[in-house]
Amino acid sequence: MSSRNPNSLIDLKSLEKTKVRELFSVADAISNGASRGENLKKYQGLTGALLFFEPSTRTRMSFETATARLGVYPLLLDGGAGTSLEKGETLEDTVLNIAAMQPSFIVIRAGESLDMNAINQQIDIPILNAGWGKAGHPTQALLDAYTIYKKLGTLEGQKVLIIGDVVHSRVAASHFELAKIMNYEVALCGPESFLPKNPAVRVFSNLEEGLKWSTAAMALRVQLERHQEKHSLASYNSQYGLTKKNLAPLSQNALIMHPGPINHGVELDSEVLADSRCVVLDQVTSGVLIRQALVQNVLEKGNL
Repeated sequence: MSSRNPNSLIDLKSLEKTKVRELFSVADAISNGASRGENLKKYQGLTGALLFFEPSTRTRMSFETATARLGVYPLLLDGGAGTSLEKGETLEDTVLNIAAMQPSFIVIRAGESLDMNAINQQIDIPILNAGWGKAGHPTQALLDAYTIYKKLGTLEGQKVLIIGDVVHSRVAASHFELAKIMNYEVALCGPESFLPKNPAVRVFSNLEEGLKWSTAAMALRVQLERHQEKHSLASYNSQYGLTKKNLAPLSQNALIMHPGPINHGVELDSEVLADSRCVVLDQVTSGVLIRQALVQNVLEKGNL
């Protein structure tokens, strides 16, 4: 479905490689302190609506940080408490009413009950997808890719092993899209019930083989609340968890990643956070840079 506003970022399917590289360059410039303080005056008086209908820590606060650093005032809606959603207003009506207040952009995190593509057809204000059901989480995939680019020197040709609850992962869905654009490989590993049926990418049934293959190993949170079948967390940790023992086959030059939140002792052991290959907190730092670059590009009109 075509976008009424070409600056919206609902998914990554139509994003060009040159645009991703430009985004990384802007993130680099922000990291190096370019134009620090200048934007506070440039964007003074502008507002950005941050609509988080689902819980979030890293994504929400990184968007808040990004807007604050740019001098844009964040209008935060955090869940439905204290809003007309408690009176029965629909999510769609909530978004349309906030759009009528004319913020410069709208960041939305929501479940599948809200159709972001449909909303994007009804308003002229850019929408940035901050996590939509199982459909995608484009800014997370972009910040993951940026972290790999910064740590390994290039993104193209890298081999990213996504481990765990892929079938419920919007992060994985966005990586499938971004990998095609940026020419890196994605493979999967996990219990059969955690993986999509007939995936279009390589699947490793054995974690050891997958880790030997990969240049970046990314664990996903086990979303037990979405599974009808009960799973043994101890068994999962033993077979698929990123533990000190299990990580032995992973190259010393490879990366250990997790989009968060982490279930310690399940998909990743606490001691692994101290591993020199672990870039979990670097991903969080990258999240602010990428989201600030995205917001900055939207405000500049036409750079997405």
